[in-house]
Amino acid sequence: MRSCIMEGCQRRAAAVRHRRTRTMLLNIKGFWKVCRYGDLYMVLAALAAQSINISVGFCQGFSAVLLPQYTRDHPGISSEQTSWIASLGVISNPIGALLGGMMVDAVGRRLLLQSIVLPNLIGWLVIALSDTYVFLCVGRFITGFTIGMSTASYIYVAEITTPEKRGVLSALGPGLVSTGIFIVYSLGAFIHWRTVAAICAAVSLLTPFLMYFVPESPLWLASKGQMKEAYDAMFWLRQNNNTAQQELMEFTKDRKQNESMTFKQKLGLFKRRSVLKPFALLIIFFMFQEMSGIYVILYYAVDFFKSVGTSVNEFTASIIVGGVRVFMGAVGACLINSFRRKTLAAASGLLLGVAMLGAAVCDSLNGPPSIKLGCILLHVSFSMVGFLQLPWIMSGELYPQDIRGIMSGATSCCAYVLIFFNIKTYPQLESLVTSNGTLYIFAICAILGATYCYLFLPETKGKTLTEIMRQFDEEKKENDPEIGYMKHDSGEVKSIQRRHSAGAAVSLEKSKELVKQWTQNNNDKK
Repeated sequence: MRSCIMEGCQRRAAAVRHRRTRTMLLNIKGFWKVCRYGDLYMVLAALAAQSINISVGFCQGFSAVLLPQYTRDHPGISSEQTSWIASLGVISNPIGALLGGMMVDAVGRRLLLQSIVLPNLIGWLVIALSDTYVFLCVGRFITGFTIGMSTASYIYVAEITTPEKRGVLSALGPGLVSTGIFIVYSLGAFIHWRTVAAICAAVSLLTPFLMYFVPESPLWLASKGQMKEAYDAMFWLRQNNNTAQQELMEFTKDRKQNESMTFKQKLGLFKRRSVLKPFALLIIFFMFQEMSGIYVILYYAVDFFKSVGTSVNEFTASIIVGGVRVFMGAVGACLINSFRRKTLAAASGLLLGVAMLGAAVCDSLNGPPSIKLGCILLHVSFSMVGFLQLPWIMSGELYPQDIRGIMSGATSCCAYVLIFFNIKTYPQLESLVTSNGTLYIFAICAILGATYCYLFLPETKGKTLTEIMRQFDEEKKENDPEIGYMKHDSGEVKSIQRRHSAGAAVSLEKSKELVKQWTQNNNDKK
């Protein structure tokens, strides 16, 4: 009997070891596939571009740790002056967004991301060395350019990634912003704000260093007629010759059709339905986002917790908020590939609105401060799973390739104007309706925004950039890109090919002229 039991235990142990070995081999095989088929290089390039968002997080979170220390050292400073310190980090965002939108199409995505280091480094050094209120405001204004110009990272990621990976890799941007905020909150709780500014200046050198090792966007290179460089960049990203050729073929044909356009025709590009409709949709989305209180908690974290009253030290509460944002940013990046965009945005907006409503009701009834803090933390958590990230991600997805940079910059410019007015007027709003009234306003706006997202937000999950653009064309075609078929009025179902990146659809019917051109380029490369 005992021998039978021992034998059974040995068999089970052997089975467990076999499963573990098999799992390890599958993991090794999966990692090899990632390396072999280029996903690893694509991920590394996306991480290099998104690293700029760490500096964005520094800029956004710095005022929350600066203001308490600065007002303690300068008791005579007014609330109007402190609001300018906070909002001047935002007022230059629209200028940076417009400037970046024009430069990103002129000089390229990669060079622009590298050049952001100039205003970023100068601004932080001015802050660290400032000895007057004026110089502090000047430094905040200069660093604001970094936030505005950083939206080029979303364009770069959208153009180098496959539709399947675009969502999660784009969501890394807001996640790294949260990481930067958490770092600056943590540093500000223990060290002087001048030292924090010096550390931020040093970190600003990270992005240009990383971008040196990755290629320019293949689609931007192809749009400038640099086909050999475009192929080299796409091959570096995909590590596959056939895939690199296929993904650039269709884009090349579209580019050749637009080369003969006159200046008047090019101006007409901005009047297209595929430009105006996504612009209007995104601006309304941003309006609801700003009025839901997300950025108020971000820029006034310490003072916000002091005004609403919580059970823990306001500096500790701000660090907790930063940690929650980092964790939920990672959760949001995972969810964005599992759920439809509009479903995620609507659910996120509804939940954060309910959480803020709970905080408002608790405040009205003089409930326990711990419950109020919990509701605010839930508000921050739910914002990171859709309502915060999606409008920024979609600003790099919804516009046509020919004017994507300019329109993405214009959209970001309008969004930053809204953020500026929200941050600048928050102290006046709080004094007018009290902190309890602001909580109710944030809750109502978030719930209305959730309704708007569910009814009007376009779906982009799993779709190529070409398919997304066609959603806004005047002549709509009923098509389901998930299964790869297009339905025609005659009832005939015609198979179409899916492409594997954000550039263009993979087509098996290649023109002889284009195939010959690519073959010649490959022979030259060899």
